[in-house]
Amino acid sequence: MSDALPAQGGPVADRITIWPMEDGSFGLDATFQGSSGFEQAERHTASLDRDGVRYSLRQELDRGWTLRFGPLSAKQVSVALQAFVADPPSEA
Repeated sequence: MSDALPAQGGPVADRITIWPMEDGSFGLDATFQGSSGFEQAERHTASLDRDGVRYSLRQELDRGWTLRFGPLSAKQVSVALQAFVADPPSEA
C-alpha cells in the first residue's frame, strides 16, 4: 500500500476500527451507516481509486458499508484517520 494515502477529509465515518496484525502492521475499517452509508463510502472510493490505494468495500448485515484497509503502518493509519474524522473542505 502506498504511503500517499489520501488525507483530504470526506464524509465522517460512523465507526472506525483499528486492529494490530501479527507482523506489526495494522488493519483499519471505516464504516458508514444508514440510508446514505453507501453514498458516503462511495465518495471516499473515488479518491482512493484516483490515488491507487488498495481497499475493499463490504456491505454489512446492519445496513452499513465498510471500507477495509491493510496492512498499514502506524504512519499510514494516522494519515487514513484524517480522511475519516476530518470535516470535508467547504466548497465556496
